[in-house]
Amino acid sequence: MDQRKVFVSLLLLHMLVLFGIIGYMITEQLSFFDALWLAVVSVLTIGYGDISPDTMAGKVLTLILIPIAIGVTTYILAQAAGAIINGEFSNEMRKRKMNQKIKNLKDHIIICGFGRVGQQVLHQLHKESHSLVVIESDEDVIARLPEGTLCITGNATEDEILLQAGLERARGVVVTLPNDADNIFITVTVKGIKPDIYTVVRAERNFSEEKLYRAGADKVINTSNIGGKRMATAITKPISVEYVETVLHDQSNDYNIEEILIRSTSLLIGQTLKEARIREEYGVNIVAIKRGPEIINNPDAAKTIMEDDLVIVFGTSEQLKRFEGASM
Repeated sequence: MDQRKVFVSLLLLHMLVLFGIIGYMITEQLSFFDALWLAVVSVLTIGYGDISPDTMAGKVLTLILIPIAIGVTTYILAQAAGAIINGEFSNEMRKRKMNQKIKNLKDHIIICGFGRVGQQVLHQLHKESHSLVVIESDEDVIARLPEGTLCITGNATEDEILLQAGLERARGVVVTLPNDADNIFITVTVKGIKPDIYTVVRAERNFSEEKLYRAGADKVINTSNIGGKRMATAITKPISVEYVETVLHDQSNDYNIEEILIRSTSLLIGQTLKEARIREEYGVNIVAIKRGPEIINNPDAAKTIMEDDLVIVFGTSEQLKRFEGASM
């Protein structure tokens, strides 16, 4: 439905009523209210009651008003009916409802672009039950989004679009467009609005990685390099690759890797990994510990757990949940 045309038509309808009021007040010598009544019933063609035009001038005025009013009213009704048939009203309602949901989001992740890489990011984050908002400019692509996915139609290089997606309340941004120049511009825009937000950006060419880091990206993923390395590993270590894919990517498996922060109130602080009996008590395996800028890979049993350690653990969802409870 062309809203501008409907607005003009409604304006014309109101002008006809105003024209009728003035005309009937002059030709029929009526009060304002009576002239309003006669103008409205004439314009809406709903018949006459106790008031009708008596003078020749009044009847001519009515003959002018009625055909024009019928045409304008019919056009408005046709536009409304077309919008209902095409689902535009329901689409507008869904859009408003979606925007309201986005306004209520907090600590969500924004995905810029829903191409091949964006689809994989969305799938994985959905699997991990993260709150998401997708920004995509192609409406045909948006139509292919999974049911219930929150999205904003527009260009992620624009401040307004990023703000509509709740950037100021988001926990992170993933930029997945295939064009490195666009990704650099989006990164600069994101960091300009919220400098401390964690940003993961896709790169297609090696020389773009440094530029993306200079633009403010916290992590740059070169999809071509990763794909090539994975293919090489798959040919030399097929069993290992199959195991990793089965554990981390098979939907039927409940295993996952999680980053869990050791808080100041945790009872684990001050204990060694051996004393805490983490494997026995919680069933998880500690892969690494990030302590400030240092990363301790495959820590031994004598390593002490400290406040603000970021522990990278592997286990089932239930095991990870239990360990997270002990870390708080």
